[in-house]
Amino acid sequence: MRVANRVANTVPWRSIAAFLVLGVTILGSRRYLEAQAGGGDFTAPEKPAVSISSFIPPDQQVIAMPLNERLRLQAVPKRGMCSTKPAKDDANGLISGDGRMWVEVFGDPFAEQTYFHQEMLVQPWKTETPLVAPKIAYVLPEVRRLILAGQYRKALDLSLSAAEKQPFPSAKPNSDNLQDHPAFDMRIETPGQHAVKDYLRTTDFESGEIRVIWTDKDGVWERRTLVSRPDNVIVQWLAAPGHATLNSTIQLDTSMVLHRPVRSNMSPVADGMTGPPPRFAHEPGAAEVEFTRDFDSDHLILLGHYLVDKGNPGYASVTRIIAKGGKVSVQGDSLELHGVRTLLLITRIEAYDNLQPGDVAKLKAAVDAVTPDYNKLLERNRVVQARVMDRVSVDFGASPSMHAMSGEELLTDQRIRYGYNPALLQDMVDMGRYWLYSRTGGEFPPMWGHVNINVNLQISDAVIGNLPEAMNTYVHWVESQLPDARTNAQNIFGARGALFGIHPTQRGNPLTHFAYGWPHQYWISAGGWLYSPFWDYYLATGDRQFLRDHVLPGLKEIALFYQDYLTQTDKNGNYIFVPSYSPENWPANSQNSPAVINATMDISVCRQVLTHLIDASQILGVNADDIPRWKVMLAKLPPYLLTTDGALKEWAWPTLEERLDHRHVSHLYGVWPADEIAPDLTPELARAALLASRKRAQGNASAHGLLHRALAATRLKDPFLVNFDLKQLLDQGYVNPSLTTMHNPYRLPSPDPQGGIPTVIMEMLVYSRPGVIGLLPAAPNTLTQGEIKGILCRTQAKIESFRWDLKARKMSVTISSSVDQTITLYIRRGIQSARSSSGALVHPVAPGSDKCIVRLVKAHPVSLNFTIRDKDPLDWVPQTTGP
Repeated sequence: MRVANRVANTVPWRSIAAFLVLGVTILGSRRYLEAQAGGGDFTAPEKPAVSISSFIPPDQQVIAMPLNERLRLQAVPKRGMCSTKPAKDDANGLISGDGRMWVEVFGDPFAEQTYFHQEMLVQPWKTETPLVAPKIAYVLPEVRRLILAGQYRKALDLSLSAAEKQPFPSAKPNSDNLQDHPAFDMRIETPGQHAVKDYLRTTDFESGEIRVIWTDKDGVWERRTLVSRPDNVIVQWLAAPGHATLNSTIQLDTSMVLHRPVRSNMSPVADGMTGPPPRFAHEPGAAEVEFTRDFDSDHLILLGHYLVDKGNPGYASVTRIIAKGGKVSVQGDSLELHGVRTLLLITRIEAYDNLQPGDVAKLKAAVDAVTPDYNKLLERNRVVQARVMDRVSVDFGASPSMHAMSGEELLTDQRIRYGYNPALLQDMVDMGRYWLYSRTGGEFPPMWGHVNINVNLQISDAVIGNLPEAMNTYVHWVESQLPDARTNAQNIFGARGALFGIHPTQRGNPLTHFAYGWPHQYWISAGGWLYSPFWDYYLATGDRQFLRDHVLPGLKEIALFYQDYLTQTDKNGNYIFVPSYSPENWPANSQNSPAVINATMDISVCRQVLTHLIDASQILGVNADDIPRWKVMLAKLPPYLLTTDGALKEWAWPTLEERLDHRHVSHLYGVWPADEIAPDLTPELARAALLASRKRAQGNASAHGLLHRALAATRLKDPFLVNFDLKQLLDQGYVNPSLTTMHNPYRLPSPDPQGGIPTVIMEMLVYSRPGVIGLLPAAPNTLTQGEIKGILCRTQAKIESFRWDLKARKMSVTISSSVDQTITLYIRRGIQSARSSSGALVHPVAPGSDKCIVRLVKAHPVSLNFTIRDKDPLDWVPQTTGP
């Protein structure tokens, strides 16, 4: 306890010191960094600046490894990142994972913490019977009548009141989400705090290894952490230098498990509402965990038993201890190390619906059977992981000195640049793919947040980023939700088919998360968005078995729901989507009620589902009797509407007024992820979407809104807005020095940008759909040169290599295809001349054209070289003339 208190007292000083030293040595000093690396001159001031470290007690100083030393030692992995500050919060841990387990390492020489996670760790239902969607279908006719009469608030109140009256196990309004949580926090505390230098933390994307190193009078200390995919274990290796020894205390802290701050109610922040929102009224999950520990000098065994009404759900963690030299002893709940030379810890965590002693014995035996050799385990994982990471790479011309910059230095440098730090962009692509691979491979993909944008962004780079492992996990997870989706449709709408819920967890996807401000009981588009990546994966691979077994069954169930839901028509015979909800916005004149009519997103998603369903059926030669009905449904979808100045409306209902200051841009769904709206397909509608995107304010500036708008901008060939949003994400507190990401500037860790930023970068460089590939469709002009390799195109092709040099006006691309096909290759900047290998160009290219026709032969890569012009990619926009 004395050590814990002392470390806590040093945190403010150390944080202030690190921040101010960073300001003195980095802010506005790119020349200084380059000079350290031998990359430029730097003239010191006549009077040396006073170092902030002189104000810090000597025994509390943690001095970063200088850049030139990082370069000399080649300390930063070839594909990896580094940080030069100990981490003190959830936002700055370094991560490693195998999909089933993952860790966050908060390196500190004297008080290191590591959060241990397992994918199944989420609250179980508190009662023996889980909640289900409320049985409120009986009020639907009246809800529809009231909405169509303009009584939006009364209609929504009616549905919520009906849900509140339902007996258990129907969900009530304001039901909280089931909470996921870490297994425990391992704390390694060492007495005798003193000054250290050459401090560095690194993550190697190709091996999954995290290293924390520093130097003191005894030599170089090192801690290494790895989550091994082949062996499904978390491995930690601690070593003392020279004649020094490890003298530390190891504790498994469980204080954070299921102990989160109480959140506010899901009520809207709406005009005219006063007073604090109520707290959640219904907590459906187990609120407490009872822990038992069984520690000895060879094992740390931790058992967590959820306190529920019936049964014994829980989880077990077994850590094997292999120490060389010295003594390992147990003191209460702590493991004491005395004079130990090296320490190897091997951990596995498992979750159980009915935790029994026999389960623990089997887990212990499995951990003991793992090879107790850190380097062998590391190499086994490197063989697997490097192959995955090396499928895709991007190079914006970062120098070795830039690559060796820490996350702290990269972000500081980025904030004083007109354009982009090339190493930061490269690392964000690598980090995003590394993170997604680390979080998939077991039963579940990332599930942070909702499926109205959060999870969708987190897995968005799986197809284009060539991560079939992630797609495999994602597909099976979505399909596991179908039983709950059928119940949701029946209980809420009295409909057949599938209605997917807003907030899936490891315990399924009953539609239980709803309230006045977020009427998710009436959001009908989750299923279509969840299945959209399925379709992209088919387009990229051409896998007809996947199309038959995975795409078609789900789309048929969603279409069956639409068949029962779409019962109202307008005077023109078009369907009326009612009730309809555009996440998480509401019209300016709907009495603050979000449940209204004809949300543009709902129409777009329905159109996408029916279109893909018809296309899949025709490709496979099935469902001949159903296709005519689906085509009739498509023909009766209502048209989109525009505002008086030509922007795409968020609600395709004449009387509903726009509300432009909002973080979601759900009405741009037809642009991204769908391909319904595109400049070369629907130029007038694309212009309307472009104007809607440009007019949109940011609400509370959530990252997911910026990302959705940026992704739509890549499809609309709008480099201005791509640059505006991407710069904001990189410059203004959405990216941490650990290269993990935030939901809002400097607030709330969130993986939305983790998956979304790489997708933006890849899509602004290469666009694709069946028969079409576009090069540099929306890249900012400051990215004058670069190369990207290995990304998948949604036309059964792969970009083996694409290089560009805007100053020299040169482009070269090598494309391989898994089928014989002819594609249209767009270069929106204009083509001056073109050369190809093996006669790939079907026709000569006229100077000034923005496209050419290319013949691709199966398994025979084609190379093309272009001299380009300097046209604006936005030249496609139809211009209006004034009076």
